[in-house]
Amino acid sequence: MESYSCRDPNGIPNPKEEENPKFSNSKPKVVVIMGATGSGKSRLAIDLASQFPIEIINADSMQVYEGLDVLTNKVPIHDQKGVPHHLLGTISPMVEFTAKDFRDSAISLINAITSRNHLPVIVGGTNYYIQALVSRFLFR
Repeated sequence: MESYSCRDPNGIPNPKEEENPKFSNSKPKVVVIMGATGSGKSRLAIDLASQFPIEIINADSMQVYEGLDVLTNKVPIHDQKGVPHHLLGTISPMVEFTAKDFRDSAISLINAITSRNHLPVIVGGTNYYIQALVSRFLFR
């Protein structure tokens, strides 16, 4: 997700830029936590929830599927500490879930989460999922 500044280097707003939709900050803000398997991404996100109203969107290409909980190191329900997790074990393993599918689902979830005044936190290590979400050139 890109953002544009409508201020000059001294922090003074530029009204001409604010009128231009290209410079709009209307896109929802998200936090992305990426890293290698076992690096503590999920734990960090759950810990953040003790300080901020967040909801987690899983961005691991194997954890989206039902089952395989131990194999994919899914966070068990009791360790989620009541933090809402989305796209975690919700897709049938009989269905292909592509980066475009992730992007479409994540955008819908981001909109729903921000409508509740919560911060969406994308957590995972599948780089092509996250790239599909943040790139303005892919999957238009």
